[in-house]
Amino acid sequence: MPHRPDGRLGAIVLAAGAASRFGGGKLLAPLDGRPILEHVLAAVRAAGIADTVVVLGRDADLIEAAVAWDGERRVVNPTPEAGLSGSLQVGLAALEAVEAERAGPLDRVFIVLGDQPLVDPAVFRALAQAEVRAATGFVAPRYLSGDGANPVLVLAAGRPWVAEATGDRGLGPILAAHPELVEEVELGGGNPDVDTLADLAELAWADRVRRDRLQVDRTREVPDGEDFYRPVTSLFRADPQRTDEPILDALLALAGPDDTWLDIGAGAGRYALPLALTVHEVIALEPSDGMRSALAELAAEHGIGNVRIVADRWPPEPGGPGGGIHADVALIAHLGYDIEAIGPFLDAMEAAAARLCVAILMERQPSSIADPFWPPIHGEERVALPALPEFIDLLRARGRRPTVLRVPRPPRTADSLEELEGFVRRHLWLAPGGANDRRLERLIRAAAEHPEGRWSLPQPSVDIGLVSWSPGGPA
Repeated sequence: MPHRPDGRLGAIVLAAGAASRFGGGKLLAPLDGRPILEHVLAAVRAAGIADTVVVLGRDADLIEAAVAWDGERRVVNPTPEAGLSGSLQVGLAALEAVEAERAGPLDRVFIVLGDQPLVDPAVFRALAQAEVRAATGFVAPRYLSGDGANPVLVLAAGRPWVAEATGDRGLGPILAAHPELVEEVELGGGNPDVDTLADLAELAWADRVRRDRLQVDRTREVPDGEDFYRPVTSLFRADPQRTDEPILDALLALAGPDDTWLDIGAGAGRYALPLALTVHEVIALEPSDGMRSALAELAAEHGIGNVRIVADRWPPEPGGPGGGIHADVALIAHLGYDIEAIGPFLDAMEAAAARLCVAILMERQPSSIADPFWPPIHGEERVALPALPEFIDLLRARGRRPTVLRVPRPPRTADSLEELEGFVRRHLWLAPGGANDRRLERLIRAAAEHPEGRWSLPQPSVDIGLVSWSPGGPA
């Protein structure tokens, strides 16, 4: 009969690898200001696991000095090159010494990888609370993302198998060969590990996006609605024949008359329409009904007929409207800041481009003019999304050699004070007419400026960048 085991929990954190694919020093690489290993240890503590052993390797002295410890026992694997299984057994021996000292066995032991800094304390709790059979030796997660089954909870029946582990895959082969010993727990999300510099850069990007989203979900007064941008499409309309935008001039200099360009997230055609005046065809992919309508209207107004508008998101689903699209050049403009799975996004972008990939991004996300209003309205600083500097770092970590052109960006302006208030309100997720909205209105009217017939708010000077790179490899 299934039952839910109880008793004391322990953990073995495996941190002895050489990190050769990373280039060494992986566990001390910073993520959000802390070493990767510290994030893992913090998650273990947050799950209420008191007895923890950390197995270190050749760089033990460096890790000892750099990590903020909180009672974890550290041991060194003298032969880490022998593989993960050796570290696992060294860790178990050290944990058994802890048991002997405290005159009581640990009923269950988590095996934790030191290079998974986004591991959620809730995962430990879910595994510990799973109902198991008497013969169950291990409890393992199954993530919606398909990430590996870590951490693993070893029960009493599984301990003898730990001594049987060999090589560099730890418990993996044992779990695969003996599914009857394993209880799987279905979980959402994922638990990515860090093997390369690109992994870390993508994970750091995803972490910023996730924290931004959680902050919005915690403070919002209204939902996004079916089409977040429909009410503000007017802010994204621009004359296709304008000649006063240096970043557009630089973009057009990359375009050839026989090119087909894919503009991912084309919006109201700010760049798709000027490009269409220069190139053979523009494929404008845009999920927002409001933005697509504005783009079609502007194209008709200016007699531009070589823009193919596709209603889809990126990356497109197989068989969807955007599936199978190929172009000479793929472009994203002010898109990507809030894309959590940025690696697959860029992989698909590069796969669609034969000659060049191009991104236009600001040093700070475009909605950052609303950031100063977060403390007085929501009582906390705004979590900043990744932007141009992080994007450049990400490309370099992925092995690309981007070319970057930076130009100063003019302040964002609006035709009316009401339009400006509406933009800020949407990026504070406030209910119109509520107490916070009335407070925001007073704050904006006190701060707003009206130079040259346009309304604006005080904004720090920021650059806008044009980034180009060869798809699939160094430029």
